[in-house]
Amino acid sequence: MVVLGRFVAILAIGAFCLCADDAHSKGVHPRVTPDDYAVKATGTSATYAASLVPTEQAKHLFAFDITGKYLVFEIACFPGENKTVQIDADDFVIKHGDKGELTHSVEGSAVALTIQLQNLPKRPGRNGEVYTEAHVGYESGRDPVTGQRVNGVYGGGGAGVERGGGPPPPNYPRPGGMPEDRELLQTQLQERGLPAGKFDHAVAGYLYFPRAAVKKDGSGSYALEHLGETNAAGVSETVELAIPTKSR
Repeated sequence: MVVLGRFVAILAIGAFCLCADDAHSKGVHPRVTPDDYAVKATGTSATYAASLVPTEQAKHLFAFDITGKYLVFEIACFPGENKTVQIDADDFVIKHGDKGELTHSVEGSAVALTIQLQNLPKRPGRNGEVYTEAHVGYESGRDPVTGQRVNGVYGGGGAGVERGGGPPPPNYPRPGGMPEDRELLQTQLQERGLPAGKFDHAVAGYLYFPRAAVKKDGSGSYALEHLGETNAAGVSETVELAIPTKSR
């Protein structure tokens, strides 16, 4: 029994190490210093840095192109000395519009579903062409019992044929439209997304913002804000990053 107990303990420790390694493998390798990004700003516990990934570069980051629908931002966090910082993608927003509307990034699962749906056979036709109807949404909030953040993706769709004069074309999805395409893209997006958790070392990763929902500010930059900082007095503060459209 003692031997069995030690064996179970070893397995548990091994599983914990694997989970820890997996958690730290998320995201992308942070650059050497915050100065290596297009913009930086320092809060109470950390320095945040960010760059907009150029469209031509972003097109080749993943198995399928998402740049028609999404902007890709590279975000980094450099905790201060002896500081531990809580990182959550939902704390980063882009502020825009006269009323200061806030747009959150979209999770990799929602991005991948959107790309799959847009690559299904197209709609319109009068001559018996195949059409699709699809929708995708993303919900974010807090569990009323635990207070923890909860996120979800919902989507749906259908396909049919509009009758007309002639046979419909083959009902084949374009690259990115197959279920396995969505799964591959989702895995890549999530693995390279900004890590979540508590960190005492530099971390970096991508955030995906919907093009249709974000606008540049008056200076031609994207007004990214981090809402999760708490100062020494326990008051929440905002760290602002004006990201230029031409980032390094």
